Amino acid sequence: MIETFALVDAELKEAARTDPKVLTDDTHLESLLRKQAQTLHVGAASYCWFRDPAKALCLRLAGTPNASKPLAGMCDSARCPQATHHPCHRPVWTGQAASITVFLESPRVPVGERKRLLPERERALRVVAEIDAAMCEGSA
Repeated sequence: MIETFALVDAELKEAARTDPKVLTDDTHLESLLRKQAQTLHVGAASYCWFRDPAKALCLRLAGTPNASKPLAGMCDSARCPQATHHPCHRPVWTGQAASITVFLESPRVPVGERKRLLPERERALRVVAEIDAAMCEGSA
């Protein structure tokens, strides 16, 4: 979000430099924010900033690189460069890590499934650690 507002602020500064004017209302600012809002797709585990379909992991996985919207059902936000994770997403990731841990501790889970689940749990824990680190940076 901070990057988005910085982009809008930069565009406003450039507009003021090249064509100085006084805005009587916030219409121009609202227009710039509206453009950014069209790229934001809110998910339970991440925010998808769908700016470049070529970079969207979900579209590459589905083999549809020219789609106009992300495929939320195929989202792997821990690996997608256009996804961001925020404190509101932390419970989803900690819940996933906890659920996987329960399966890993069960003696009924086959060895092959255990091997598949370990990287999934590590990925979830990495996202939680990244969210925690960002929260610490934000409060410093």
